[in-house]
Amino acid sequence: MNNTMIRFTMPDPAQGKEARAKALMQQFDAFLGSGAMQTLLRLLDTDIHGIAEKYGARRKEDGSVFETQELKEDTSLEKNRDGIYECLRELGFFDISRPLSSDYSRILILGASLNNSYLRTKCSAEWITPGVSSVDGLACFRPINPIERTDNGFRTDSDTEFGAVSDSIVSVFDLERDKWQDDFTGNRNLNSISCIRTYPEKKHGCTFRVFAAPSTDAAIRRADTGDTLEYYLDNAGINPGETLLAITNNRYCNRQFIQLAYHIIRSDHPVGLDVIGNLGDRDIVNAETYDPLQYLQDVIAIIDWIDRFAKL
Repeated sequence: MNNTMIRFTMPDPAQGKEARAKALMQQFDAFLGSGAMQTLLRLLDTDIHGIAEKYGARRKEDGSVFETQELKEDTSLEKNRDGIYECLRELGFFDISRPLSSDYSRILILGASLNNSYLRTKCSAEWITPGVSSVDGLACFRPINPIERTDNGFRTDSDTEFGAVSDSIVSVFDLERDKWQDDFTGNRNLNSISCIRTYPEKKHGCTFRVFAAPSTDAAIRRADTGDTLEYYLDNAGINPGETLLAITNNRYCNRQFIQLAYHIIRSDHPVGLDVIGNLGDRDIVNAETYDPLQYLQDVIAIIDWIDRFAKL
């Protein structure tokens, strides 16, 4: 393997939908065919088609999924811990933590577990430039799992991911806690609820908002990243040619890039995209502390998303 890290980049919005989709697919094919991926599959004694069946651990028998916090370690992976880590590092799972350029106008905080929502919000403050007009949280009304409140650096009384992101923004940017305006649409089905929360107070020249989208499949699941992004692009007043800087955890950067790019291309929104992780160089997960099984779930998810993208 070489020392080149794979990082996906969004083609210029001026190229048009078909050209952008083709350029992205070339990047995704290169990821699947890379030396790092082939080495990883060899270490796992599987192939690109069998990795999900052999190592997929999130799917429950009833079709629902385990939250990542609930997964148990797979000790069979320990013998190849260092080799798997080096492959994952080259595949972009650890070191994507800085924007490719300063040419972005919107910062997106991708909602997550309680503490991760706070850490991503805290990270967003570091990347505000004079060209940024809004910092926007993308969340849903997912109930906070009690496990998220244990050994946690951020405290909130909120019961949902939407509330956790809202409280994180108030805390990090020192906004007036009770001064916000909600555009709320209710429903007896929790998955169909939507809300746009806007804080009238500006800091650093930015507007602060939190978006919770309705699910496009409300009968069986809550809103996912794609639902929330499309809701955001339809309701946030984004102009053609703007670039979105999305903040997630380092391990999710390439996967969530594909998810976001999929919906941008499918909806033909002429916007740019960059995705970074909230862990700086000093906090990068190392080979001794990472959980191989956790990261393999993300490899499996990337393969699945590339397959979806190819079918566009």
